[in-house]
Amino acid sequence: MRFTSFLFLFLLIGLHLSAQKPEAEPRQLDFGTVDQASILQSYLVIRNTGNKTLMLLRAEAPREFSISVGKKMIPAGDTVHLRFSIRPKLAGRFRESIQLYYNSSPEPYSITVKGDLKKLLSRDLAACVNFDPKTGNAGPGAVIPLLTQHRTRFMDAKTSQPILQANILYISQLSRDKAERSTTTGMLETTVPIGPYALVITAAGYETLMVEKYIPYNVGTESFLLHPLKTPPAPKPDTLLPEIVEVKPPILDPAIGPPLPVEITRGELDEKVYRPNNVVFLIDVSGSMKEPDKLPLLKRSIARLMEPVRTIDKISIVTYGTEARIAVPTVSGAEKKQVLSLIDTLQAGGVTAGSKGLQMAYGIAKEQFIAGGNNQIILATDGAFRVSGKDRKMIQQSAIDTTQTLRLTIVGFGDDEAALNMLGDLSKLGGGSMIQVKNASEAEHALLDEIKQRSKK
Repeated sequence: MRFTSFLFLFLLIGLHLSAQKPEAEPRQLDFGTVDQASILQSYLVIRNTGNKTLMLLRAEAPREFSISVGKKMIPAGDTVHLRFSIRPKLAGRFRESIQLYYNSSPEPYSITVKGDLKKLLSRDLAACVNFDPKTGNAGPGAVIPLLTQHRTRFMDAKTSQPILQANILYISQLSRDKAERSTTTGMLETTVPIGPYALVITAAGYETLMVEKYIPYNVGTESFLLHPLKTPPAPKPDTLLPEIVEVKPPILDPAIGPPLPVEITRGELDEKVYRPNNVVFLIDVSGSMKEPDKLPLLKRSIARLMEPVRTIDKISIVTYGTEARIAVPTVSGAEKKQVLSLIDTLQAGGVTAGSKGLQMAYGIAKEQFIAGGNNQIILATDGAFRVSGKDRKMIQQSAIDTTQTLRLTIVGFGDDEAALNMLGDLSKLGGGSMIQVKNASEAEHALLDEIKQRSKK
């Protein structure tokens, strides 16, 4: 007789969303051969592929399973992690399924979990197999990573020819650990723990490719297509590398004599031309920012801005998804590597807590206020979020405050016209600009041009 344990979720009465359906990554999870364990643990990424909010009603699985889910409602295009653990009764091969029931269909969505456990340890030893990356010696009480071979091929997107020299950076979305591998043959095989990753792929002469994916236990060779770099436009005069410019003296009265030659250091953010900046980035990392023309473009834009940032400038980063948090406490331009490192690890997921993020960003901007400098909040998002009357009052008063003026500039992604109109109105209220970024070329200069405009003396 088969026993089941149920994970009960809220039931939405009377709502029928025939277009909604979940999609699990992976649909089949293979633990492979496990030498010894008492518990096997992993999780699945459940994605809502429809255009309306999806509700999982319950998850059914054998009694040996324990299941938990991060949230009960999944907005369109968003994801949720369904974690589970198995306490096998016997060693040997196993193949079980998890049945997901959701609000738009009476038929369950089935996910297969299988493997081959060679030795069942006593629960007192508490050894378990888990894909979460852990360090230390494996033994009784240890969590043993479940490894897999990730085979990759790198190719030119236009010619389909192999790219012999390429690099791939694995960034774990669980531990934020990083591992970089290189190839000189165009093919690579890397041993990694199974789980969700952000992959950053680079090759000389090609655009950087950023991919978010779940690497399962058993997968064939994956091909990554890289696009050749476009011929860059000629640099504008104010974007040249720093250089020494000799200023010729004017012709003056011979009795006075000519002035001494003057040398001026000219750069992208010359301290003689641009005031100190106190910039607080407020970055939307909700699920809808996962698309290639959103968060990846923002990362590119921030990385470009960091190049000329000076020691007199202050940078802070607040992110908001399901919750708002300070991702980078205020640092000076001398610590820009800390900002770039954090930007690399940003991943999108969850719902939108924009109001809380706004309050947090304005609080930091006031604490770090630079008298006589450019004090600015830069909100990067792709959509509308609830802005209360209290938030609007804070934004407006901060923009007109003569002693501590704070400007709000908004960088908008995507093409949701209603959301972009709302964001445009909000930027006007905050005395700043509304910038819409649609492609990599715009991303290269959007933030730097904005900072120049606001900080010019």
